[in-house]
Amino acid sequence: MADLSAGVQKPTLTSLAPNYQTCAAADYFTAAPGSSYELHYKNGATPTTAVKITDQTSVAPTGASGAAVGWADVQVQAVIAANSERVTRIDNSNRFRDAQGRINLVHGTPATLTVAIFGPYPAG
Repeated sequence: MADLSAGVQKPTLTSLAPNYQTCAAADYFTAAPGSSYELHYKNGATPTTAVKITDQTSVAPTGASGAAVGWADVQVQAVIAANSERVTRIDNSNRFRDAQGRINLVHGTPATLTVAIFGPYPAG
């Protein structure tokens, strides 16, 4: 599990070069409470499966079994094709922050996957 916190960027009116960081199977970044973030994924020659953001706060439905763990995780993309890009926005970090204030990312097969993280911005 890699900490991507140091690479989070907040663009201003002047431009900046995105800081793409190599993804591992499980990564995280420390997120400000009540903020939004944008994740820009770029993939190389190898397709990547099961890109998800772990939901930390949604309560499982009444009567759900232990198999319901992860039921509210956000699937960014089932497969990010080779040589393609995807952008996703986390509207409010509170749903995804764990007890340490981190947002956890899952990347099924991240052989050539990188991500640039932008924020924090006001939620909404």
